[in-house]
Amino acid sequence: MPGAFGELSELEEAILDVPAVRGVSALHALDRGGDGLVVVTRVGLSPSLRLSEVVLAIAEVEHRVKRTDSRVRAVFVEPDIAADSATPTETIVIRALD
Repeated sequence: MPGAFGELSELEEAILDVPAVRGVSALHALDRGGDGLVVVTRVGLSPSLRLSEVVLAIAEVEHRVKRTDSRVRAVFVEPDIAADSATPTETIVIRALD
């Protein structure tokens, strides 16, 4: 089960390999026995990304996590668009409306 540091670090490396991802601020895996693993992660993305680019980055994270560990059945990704503390939330909201 990815409760072991080694396996979680493999998942983190796979996530960080996604070009749009700046960092991983949270990563959890829940072993549901015969139902496989559920992975929950929070990733830092550039505030300059358009909404469509955020969607593609999330899809790529999901794909790479599942490819890294065949036991993964579900991946939940929370984008942390405000990865740059200097970017006001209003900028992110306006950009999402583009």
